[in-house]
Amino acid sequence: MLCLILCSAFNPPSAGKKIRVVVLNAGHGGTDPGCHGNKFLEKEVALSITLKVGKYIEDNLKDVKVLYTRKTDVFVPLDEIASHANRNNADLFICIHCNASVNKQVYGSETYVMGLHKTKGNLEVAKRENAAILFEENYKKKYEGFDPNSDEANIIFNMYQNAFLDHSLNYASKVQNEFKKIKKLFDKGVKQAGFLVLWKTSMPSVLIETGFLTNPDEEKFLGSAKGQDEIAFAIYKAFKQYKAEIEGYDPGPESENRPKIIEAIPQAKEDSTVKDKAIEESSTVKPPTSPTDNDSLIFKIQIANSSSIKTLKPPKSATLKSYEVIQEGAMYKYYTGNFSTPDEAFNEQRKLRKEGFEDAFTVAFYQNKKITIKEAIEILEKRKKKIE
Repeated sequence: MLCLILCSAFNPPSAGKKIRVVVLNAGHGGTDPGCHGNKFLEKEVALSITLKVGKYIEDNLKDVKVLYTRKTDVFVPLDEIASHANRNNADLFICIHCNASVNKQVYGSETYVMGLHKTKGNLEVAKRENAAILFEENYKKKYEGFDPNSDEANIIFNMYQNAFLDHSLNYASKVQNEFKKIKKLFDKGVKQAGFLVLWKTSMPSVLIETGFLTNPDEEKFLGSAKGQDEIAFAIYKAFKQYKAEIEGYDPGPESENRPKIIEAIPQAKEDSTVKDKAIEESSTVKPPTSPTDNDSLIFKIQIANSSSIKTLKPPKSATLKSYEVIQEGAMYKYYTGNFSTPDEAFNEQRKLRKEGFEDAFTVAFYQNKKITIKEAIEILEKRKKKIE
Protein backbone atom coordinates (compact mmCIF):
# COMPACT_ATOMS: atom_id res chain seq x y z
CA MET A 1 0.00 0.00 0.00
CA LEU A 2 1.28 3.42 -0.94
CA CYS A 3 2.53 5.31 2.07
CA LEU A 4 3.38 9.01 2.03
CA ILE A 5 4.74 10.96 4.98
CA LEU A 6 2.88 14.20 4.68
CA CYS A 7 3.50 16.92 7.17
CA SER A 8 3.88 20.67 7.48
CA ALA A 9 6.26 22.48 9.79
CA PHE A 10 5.25 25.96 8.69
CA ASN A 11 3.03 28.56 10.24
CA PRO A 12 0.28 30.37 8.36
CA PRO A 13 0.60 34.14 7.84
CA SER A 14 -0.53 36.25 10.77
CA ALA A 15 -2.54 39.46 10.69
CA GLY A 16 -0.43 42.42 9.60
CA LYS A 17 2.06 40.30 7.67
CA LYS A 18 3.37 42.02 4.56
CA ILE A 19 2.68 40.36 1.21
CA ARG A 20 5.89 40.96 -0.69
CA VAL A 21 6.48 37.97 -2.98
CA VAL A 22 4.01 36.17 -5.24
CA VAL A 23 4.94 33.23 -7.46
CA LEU A 24 2.91 32.71 -10.63
CA ASN A 25 2.87 29.33 -12.33
CA ALA A 26 1.54 28.82 -15.85
CA GLY A 27 0.37 25.21 -16.03
CA HIS A 28 2.10 22.63 -18.25
CA GLY A 29 4.51 23.75 -21.00
CA GLY A 30 7.07 22.32 -23.42
CA THR A 31 6.50 18.63 -24.10
CA ASP A 32 3.41 18.72 -21.86
CA PRO A 33 0.67 20.60 -23.76
CA GLY A 34 -2.00 20.06 -21.12
CA CYS A 35 -5.56 19.86 -22.40
CA HIS A 36 -6.75 21.45 -25.64
CA GLY A 37 -9.73 22.59 -27.62
CA ASN A 38 -10.13 22.83 -31.38
CA LYS A 39 -7.66 25.71 -31.72
CA PHE A 40 -5.84 26.33 -28.45
CA LEU A 41 -3.53 24.40 -26.14
CA GLU A 42 -3.74 24.79 -22.37
CA LYS A 43 -0.03 25.55 -22.03
CA GLU A 44 -0.38 28.56 -24.38
CA VAL A 45 -3.52 30.05 -22.85
CA ALA A 46 -2.26 29.53 -19.28
CA LEU A 47 1.05 31.24 -20.08
CA SER A 48 -0.66 34.21 -21.72
CA ILE A 49 -3.01 34.78 -18.77
CA THR A 50 -0.17 34.32 -16.26
CA LEU A 51 2.00 36.94 -17.94
CA LYS A 52 -0.93 39.37 -17.93
CA VAL A 53 -1.60 38.76 -14.21
CA GLY A 54 2.07 39.42 -13.48
CA LYS A 55 2.03 42.67 -15.43
CA TYR A 56 -1.03 43.94 -13.55
CA ILE A 57 0.68 43.29 -10.21
CA GLU A 58 4.00 44.78 -11.33
CA ASP A 59 2.34 47.93 -12.71
CA ASN A 60 0.01 48.59 -9.78
CA LEU A 61 1.56 47.10 -6.63
CA LYS A 62 5.14 48.29 -6.68
CA ASP A 63 6.00 46.76 -3.29
CA VAL A 64 5.31 43.23 -4.55
CA LYS A 65 7.94 41.11 -6.28
CA VAL A 66 6.48 38.87 -8.99
CA LEU A 67 8.30 35.63 -9.79
CA TYR A 68 7.41 33.22 -12.58
CA THR A 69 8.08 29.50 -12.79
CA ARG A 70 8.18 29.87 -16.56
CA LYS A 71 7.86 32.75 -19.03
CA THR A 72 8.36 30.67 -22.15
CA ASP A 73 7.17 27.35 -23.58
CA VAL A 74 9.28 25.04 -21.40
CA PHE A 75 8.39 22.07 -19.23
CA VAL A 76 9.15 22.51 -15.51
CA PRO A 77 8.84 19.48 -13.16
CA LEU A 78 6.17 19.89 -10.48
CA ASP A 79 8.57 19.45 -7.55
CA GLU A 80 10.85 22.19 -8.91
CA ILE A 81 7.88 24.53 -9.19
CA ALA A 82 7.17 24.11 -5.47
CA SER A 83 10.85 24.36 -4.61
CA HIS A 84 11.08 27.65 -6.52
CA ALA A 85 8.22 29.12 -4.50
CA ASN A 86 9.61 27.85 -1.18
CA ARG A 87 13.16 28.96 -1.83
CA ASN A 88 12.02 32.50 -2.60
CA ASN A 89 9.84 32.67 0.54
CA ALA A 90 6.73 33.40 -1.48
CA ASP A 91 3.73 34.79 0.40
CA LEU A 92 1.25 33.40 -2.15
CA PHE A 93 1.45 30.81 -4.93
CA ILE A 94 -0.97 31.06 -7.86
CA CYS A 95 -1.16 28.26 -10.42
CA ILE A 96 -3.15 28.98 -13.60
CA HIS A 97 -4.69 26.25 -15.78
CA CYS A 98 -7.50 25.51 -18.23
CA ASN A 99 -9.96 22.66 -17.79
CA ALA A 100 -11.28 19.86 -20.02
CA SER A 101 -14.13 17.37 -20.17
CA VAL A 102 -15.26 14.63 -22.54
CA ASN A 103 -18.63 16.38 -22.36
CA LYS A 104 -18.27 19.50 -24.51
CA GLN A 105 -21.29 21.08 -22.85
CA VAL A 106 -19.46 21.43 -19.51
CA TYR A 107 -18.23 24.96 -18.79
CA GLY A 108 -17.27 27.27 -15.93
CA SER A 109 -14.39 28.44 -13.77
CA GLU A 110 -13.31 26.97 -10.44
CA THR A 111 -10.47 27.53 -7.99
CA TYR A 112 -8.89 24.67 -6.04
CA VAL A 113 -7.01 24.55 -2.75
CA MET A 114 -5.11 21.59 -1.33
CA GLY A 115 -7.44 19.24 0.51
CA LEU A 116 -9.99 16.45 0.33
CA HIS A 117 -11.36 14.99 -2.89
CA LYS A 118 -14.97 15.75 -2.03
CA THR A 119 -16.39 14.55 -5.35
CA LYS A 120 -15.44 12.22 -8.18
CA GLY A 121 -15.20 15.27 -10.45
CA ASN A 122 -12.60 16.89 -8.19
CA LEU A 123 -10.61 13.67 -8.19
CA GLU A 124 -10.61 13.43 -11.98
CA VAL A 125 -9.35 17.02 -12.32
CA ALA A 126 -6.55 16.35 -9.82
CA LYS A 127 -5.57 13.11 -11.59
CA ARG A 128 -5.37 14.88 -14.95
CA GLU A 129 -3.23 17.75 -13.67
CA ASN A 130 -1.02 15.45 -11.54
CA ALA A 131 -0.32 13.34 -14.63
CA ALA A 132 2.16 16.02 -15.66
CA ILE A 133 4.78 14.18 -13.60
CA LEU A 134 4.78 11.42 -16.23
CA PHE A 135 6.86 13.79 -18.35
CA GLU A 136 9.61 13.72 -15.70
CA GLU A 137 12.43 11.22 -15.32
CA ASN A 138 12.47 9.12 -12.14
CA TYR A 139 9.09 10.51 -11.12
CA LYS A 140 8.35 7.53 -8.84
CA LYS A 141 11.45 8.23 -6.77
CA LYS A 142 10.97 12.01 -6.73
CA TYR A 143 7.34 11.74 -5.60
CA GLU A 144 7.80 8.85 -3.16
CA GLY A 145 6.09 6.25 -5.33
CA PHE A 146 3.09 8.43 -6.19
CA ASP A 147 1.07 7.06 -9.12
CA PRO A 148 -1.00 9.87 -10.73
CA ASN A 149 -3.31 7.31 -12.35
CA SER A 150 -4.26 5.69 -9.04
CA ASP A 151 -7.43 6.77 -7.24
CA GLU A 152 -5.92 5.51 -3.98
CA ALA A 153 -2.77 7.57 -4.41
CA ASN A 154 -4.74 10.74 -5.04
CA ILE A 155 -7.24 10.15 -2.24
CA ILE A 156 -4.42 9.56 0.27
CA PHE A 157 -3.84 13.29 0.18
CA ASN A 158 -6.75 13.43 2.64
CA MET A 159 -4.10 12.78 5.29
CA TYR A 160 -2.39 16.05 4.52
CA GLN A 161 -3.40 18.94 6.78
CA ASN A 162 -2.48 22.22 5.10
CA ALA A 163 -1.50 24.85 7.65
CA PHE A 164 -2.36 27.53 5.09
CA LEU A 165 -5.79 26.21 4.19
CA ASP A 166 -7.78 29.12 5.63
CA HIS A 167 -5.70 31.69 3.75
CA SER A 168 -5.78 29.63 0.56
CA LEU A 169 -9.58 29.44 0.83
CA ASN A 170 -9.71 33.18 1.48
CA TYR A 171 -7.87 34.05 -1.72
CA ALA A 172 -9.66 31.35 -3.75
CA SER A 173 -13.07 32.77 -2.75
CA LYS A 174 -11.96 36.24 -3.81
CA VAL A 175 -10.93 34.90 -7.22
CA GLN A 176 -14.30 33.26 -7.75
CA ASN A 177 -16.13 36.41 -6.58
CA GLU A 178 -14.28 38.39 -9.26
CA PHE A 179 -15.01 35.72 -11.88
CA LYS A 180 -18.71 36.14 -11.12
CA LYS A 181 -18.44 39.69 -12.51
CA ILE A 182 -17.30 38.40 -15.91
CA LYS A 183 -20.42 37.83 -18.00
CA LYS A 184 -18.92 35.02 -20.08
CA LEU A 185 -17.71 32.99 -17.08
CA PHE A 186 -19.82 30.72 -14.91
CA ASP A 187 -18.81 30.39 -11.25
CA LYS A 188 -18.29 26.73 -10.31
CA GLY A 189 -17.03 27.70 -6.87
CA VAL A 190 -14.06 26.91 -4.62
CA LYS A 191 -13.09 23.25 -4.31
CA GLN A 192 -10.51 21.03 -2.63
CA ALA A 193 -8.36 18.36 -4.27
CA GLY A 194 -4.92 16.80 -3.93
CA PHE A 195 -2.77 18.60 -6.49
CA LEU A 196 0.91 17.69 -6.37
CA VAL A 197 1.90 21.21 -7.40
CA LEU A 198 0.19 22.54 -4.23
CA TRP A 199 1.31 19.71 -1.95
CA LYS A 200 4.88 20.81 -1.21
CA THR A 201 4.40 24.59 -1.18
CA SER A 202 4.95 26.24 2.20
CA MET A 203 2.59 29.17 1.71
CA PRO A 204 -1.07 29.79 0.83
CA SER A 205 -1.57 28.25 -2.62
CA VAL A 206 -4.34 27.94 -5.17
CA LEU A 207 -4.85 26.32 -8.56
CA ILE A 208 -7.22 28.20 -10.86
CA GLU A 209 -9.07 26.34 -13.62
CA THR A 210 -10.01 29.37 -15.73
CA GLY A 211 -12.47 27.54 -17.98
CA PHE A 212 -13.03 24.58 -20.31
CA LEU A 213 -11.14 24.55 -23.61
CA THR A 214 -13.32 21.61 -24.64
CA ASN A 215 -16.40 23.85 -24.61
CA PRO A 216 -16.46 25.70 -27.99
CA ASP A 217 -17.86 28.96 -26.61
CA GLU A 218 -15.57 29.01 -23.58
CA GLU A 219 -12.54 28.12 -25.72
CA LYS A 220 -13.29 31.11 -27.94
CA PHE A 221 -13.36 33.37 -24.87
CA LEU A 222 -10.24 31.84 -23.26
CA GLY A 223 -8.32 32.06 -26.54
CA SER A 224 -9.18 35.72 -27.15
CA ALA A 225 -7.03 38.60 -25.98
CA LYS A 226 -10.08 40.26 -24.40
CA GLY A 227 -11.06 37.12 -22.52
CA GLN A 228 -7.53 36.55 -21.23
CA ASP A 229 -7.32 40.17 -20.13
CA GLU A 230 -10.60 39.99 -18.20
CA ILE A 231 -9.55 36.78 -16.45
CA ALA A 232 -6.09 38.14 -15.62
CA PHE A 233 -7.56 41.37 -14.24
CA ALA A 234 -9.96 39.39 -12.04
CA ILE A 235 -7.11 37.30 -10.61
CA TYR A 236 -5.13 40.49 -9.99
CA LYS A 237 -8.05 42.25 -8.25
CA ALA A 238 -8.52 39.25 -5.98
CA PHE A 239 -4.81 39.43 -5.11
CA LYS A 240 -5.04 43.16 -4.36
CA GLN A 241 -8.01 42.55 -2.02
CA TYR A 242 -6.26 39.62 -0.31
CA LYS A 243 -3.08 41.66 0.21
CA ALA A 244 -5.01 44.58 1.69
CA GLU A 245 -6.93 42.29 4.05
CA ILE A 246 -3.80 40.49 5.30
CA GLU A 247 -1.87 43.74 5.75
CA GLY A 248 -4.84 45.50 7.32
CA TYR A 249 -5.44 48.48 5.05
CA ASP A 250 -8.17 49.80 2.75
CA PRO A 251 -7.41 48.85 -0.87
CA GLY A 252 -9.10 52.06 -1.99
CA PRO A 253 -10.90 52.70 -5.30
CA GLU A 254 -10.05 50.74 -8.40
CA SER A 255 -7.58 52.90 -10.33
CA GLU A 256 -5.55 50.16 -11.97
CA ASN A 257 -3.38 50.84 -14.97
CA ARG A 258 -4.79 48.34 -17.43
CA PRO A 259 -2.24 47.52 -20.14
CA LYS A 260 -3.22 47.66 -23.81
CA ILE A 261 -4.77 44.40 -24.97
CA ILE A 262 -2.46 42.48 -27.29
CA GLU A 263 -4.30 40.34 -29.81
CA ALA A 264 -1.70 37.58 -30.08
CA ILE A 265 -0.81 35.22 -27.24
CA PRO A 266 2.49 36.68 -25.94
CA GLN A 267 5.55 34.48 -26.06
CA ALA A 268 8.18 36.06 -23.79
CA LYS A 269 11.79 35.67 -24.90
CA GLU A 270 13.26 35.33 -21.41
CA ASP A 271 14.43 31.97 -20.14
CA SER A 272 12.49 30.14 -17.43
CA THR A 273 13.13 31.70 -14.01
CA VAL A 274 13.30 28.35 -12.23
CA LYS A 275 16.99 27.60 -11.61
CA ASP A 276 16.97 24.73 -9.11
CA LYS A 277 18.99 22.84 -11.68
CA ALA A 278 19.51 23.14 -15.39
CA ILE A 279 16.15 22.91 -17.10
CA GLU A 280 16.56 22.41 -20.80
CA GLU A 281 13.68 21.85 -23.15
CA SER A 282 14.70 19.38 -25.83
CA SER A 283 13.50 20.50 -29.25
CA THR A 284 14.73 17.35 -30.94
CA VAL A 285 11.86 15.38 -32.39
CA LYS A 286 12.36 12.21 -34.36
CA PRO A 287 10.85 12.98 -37.80
CA PRO A 288 7.56 11.33 -38.70
CA THR A 289 8.04 8.11 -40.64
CA SER A 290 5.94 9.27 -43.58
CA PRO A 291 7.74 10.94 -46.53
CA THR A 292 7.73 14.72 -46.30
CA ASP A 293 9.18 17.67 -48.21
CA ASN A 294 10.83 20.88 -47.00
CA ASP A 295 7.50 22.70 -46.78
CA SER A 296 5.47 19.85 -45.33
CA LEU A 297 2.66 20.46 -42.86
CA ILE A 298 0.89 17.41 -41.48
CA PHE A 299 -1.47 16.70 -38.62
CA LYS A 300 -1.33 13.57 -36.46
CA ILE A 301 -3.29 12.25 -33.49
CA GLN A 302 -1.38 11.52 -30.28
CA ILE A 303 -3.02 8.54 -28.61
CA ALA A 304 -0.55 7.68 -25.84
CA ASN A 305 2.82 8.47 -24.28
CA SER A 306 5.30 6.45 -22.25
CA SER A 307 8.72 6.75 -20.62
CA SER A 308 9.80 3.63 -22.54
CA ILE A 309 8.84 2.01 -25.82
CA LYS A 310 6.01 -0.44 -25.31
CA THR A 311 3.58 -2.34 -27.48
CA LEU A 312 0.36 -0.38 -27.57
CA LYS A 313 -2.78 -2.32 -26.66
CA PRO A 314 -5.74 -0.51 -28.26
CA PRO A 315 -9.23 -0.86 -26.72
CA LYS A 316 -11.19 -3.78 -28.12
CA SER A 317 -13.62 -1.43 -29.86
CA ALA A 318 -10.86 0.48 -31.67
CA THR A 319 -10.36 0.26 -35.42
CA LEU A 320 -6.77 1.49 -35.18
CA LYS A 321 -4.63 -0.25 -37.80
CA SER A 322 -1.21 1.33 -37.34
CA TYR A 323 0.73 3.85 -35.30
CA GLU A 324 4.23 5.26 -35.02
CA VAL A 325 6.41 6.16 -32.06
CA ILE A 326 8.34 9.44 -31.91
CA GLN A 327 10.83 10.14 -29.13
CA GLU A 328 10.57 13.60 -27.57
CA GLY A 329 13.09 14.17 -24.81
CA ALA A 330 12.71 11.35 -22.28
CA MET A 331 9.22 10.44 -23.46
CA TYR A 332 7.90 8.32 -26.33
CA LYS A 333 4.78 9.61 -28.06
CA TYR A 334 2.41 7.33 -29.98
CA TYR A 335 0.87 8.90 -33.10
CA THR A 336 -1.49 7.77 -35.81
CA GLY A 337 -2.56 9.30 -39.12
CA ASN A 338 -1.18 11.82 -41.59
CA PHE A 339 -3.69 14.57 -42.37
CA SER A 340 -3.28 17.66 -44.51
CA THR A 341 -5.96 19.73 -42.76
CA PRO A 342 -6.91 20.20 -39.09
CA ASP A 343 -10.55 19.35 -39.85
CA GLU A 344 -9.57 15.89 -41.09
CA ALA A 345 -7.46 15.37 -37.99
CA PHE A 346 -10.18 16.58 -35.60
CA ASN A 347 -12.69 14.21 -37.21
CA GLU A 348 -10.32 11.30 -36.65
CA GLN A 349 -9.63 12.53 -33.12
CA ARG A 350 -13.36 12.47 -32.31
CA LYS A 351 -13.61 8.95 -33.73
CA LEU A 352 -10.66 7.69 -31.68
CA ARG A 353 -12.08 9.16 -28.48
CA LYS A 354 -15.35 7.36 -29.06
CA GLU A 355 -13.41 4.11 -29.60
CA GLY A 356 -11.69 4.33 -26.23
CA PHE A 357 -8.72 6.66 -26.75
CA GLU A 358 -10.26 9.29 -24.45
CA ASP A 359 -7.10 11.43 -24.25
CA ALA A 360 -6.43 11.52 -28.01
CA PHE A 361 -5.56 14.97 -29.33
CA THR A 362 -4.32 16.57 -32.55
CA VAL A 363 -0.68 17.58 -33.08
CA ALA A 364 0.85 19.45 -36.01
CA PHE A 365 4.29 18.95 -37.60
CA TYR A 366 5.90 21.50 -39.91
CA GLN A 367 9.18 20.67 -41.66
CA ASN A 368 9.50 17.66 -39.34
CA LYS A 369 9.18 19.79 -36.19
CA LYS A 370 6.22 19.91 -33.82
CA ILE A 371 4.34 23.20 -33.78
CA THR A 372 1.12 24.38 -32.14
CA ILE A 373 -2.25 24.01 -33.85
CA LYS A 374 -2.54 27.80 -33.85
CA GLU A 375 0.76 28.10 -35.73
CA ALA A 376 -0.33 25.41 -38.20
CA ILE A 377 -3.58 27.22 -38.94
CA GLU A 378 -1.66 30.46 -39.51
CA ILE A 379 0.57 28.66 -42.04
CA LEU A 380 -2.50 27.34 -43.87
CA GLU A 381 -4.06 30.82 -43.92
CA LYS A 382 -0.87 32.33 -45.41
CA ARG A 383 -0.82 29.63 -48.10
CA LYS A 384 -4.44 30.38 -48.92
CA LYS A 385 -3.73 34.10 -49.31
CA LYS A 386 -0.85 33.36 -51.68
CA ILE A 387 -3.11 31.26 -53.88
CA GLU A 388 -5.78 33.95 -53.93
